[in-house]
Amino acid sequence: MSAKVWALGDAVVDLLPDGHGRLLQCPGGAPANVAVGVARLGGASGFIGRVGRDPFGAFMTQTLRHENVDTRAMHQDPAHRTSTVVVALDDCGERSFTFMVRPSADLFLTADDLPPFGAGEWLHVCSIALCAQPSRDTAFEAMARIKRAGGFVSFDPNIREDLWPDTAQLRECVERALAQADVVKLSLEELAFIAGRDDEESALALARRHAIPLLLITRGAEGVDACFNDTLHHYPAVPVECVDTTGAGDAFVAGLLWSLAAHGLPEGAAQLAPVLAAARACGALATTAKGAMTALPRLDALQPYLA
Repeated sequence: MSAKVWALGDAVVDLLPDGHGRLLQCPGGAPANVAVGVARLGGASGFIGRVGRDPFGAFMTQTLRHENVDTRAMHQDPAHRTSTVVVALDDCGERSFTFMVRPSADLFLTADDLPPFGAGEWLHVCSIALCAQPSRDTAFEAMARIKRAGGFVSFDPNIREDLWPDTAQLRECVERALAQADVVKLSLEELAFIAGRDDEESALALARRHAIPLLLITRGAEGVDACFNDTLHHYPAVPVECVDTTGAGDAFVAGLLWSLAAHGLPEGAAQLAPVLAAARACGALATTAKGAMTALPRLDALQPYLA
């Protein structure tokens, strides 16, 4: 039986343009997307976070429950609103974000909100949970607790500089999270931000500095690089007709954690390849439909890529 995957952070209502001057209400937020993505593949997942005691919060809670995500650690906050983001898409399907509610309920997560963790379980965290207190201390406490329990930490910086009071604090928190992580996913832009450059040696040096067992650099249509066992491995992208890249990174992480929860951290390159086959296929399939959570693939769609 697969280990459970917990995703900690924000559950967001994404407002997406429909092409006719209106905005579609879609469930999103990177951690919520990952939790749903794992569940859609048949894995066990849970969400840790706060939403407002408002219509958007009820919508997000109901959505995750409908997707078979454990919501016992998803709390309604009567004093703060659910995170809401307007997503704009350019002609190539690339996205930009405008956060409409700051501070939102997710940033008020406390240690009392955390569930118990078990051996072999995974905790996935993004840097948005680290951008303010008390959620910052809570996220680091969750990392410490799951490691003590014999579990693992996945970190996707998902950097949004405009959410931070200053860049120095962002860098400090990201470095601290990298030091706790067993698996890290970065974009090329995030690698350059953290390491100063986006070349192969910078990626390998970053993995060495923080003793990260598996560091992944996603390159969009050019595939993904994996820093593993002090060697860089390249895997090509899965060819699909891209419609919208909004949820691609979260789908990639969901496929990755679904596979790792079932099989554990790989020990060699032969074990790494099938793990990344699932991640790459999930990331690619998510770009073939509009939205983030709405585009996350199910196991039947993934199966042909796992053969």
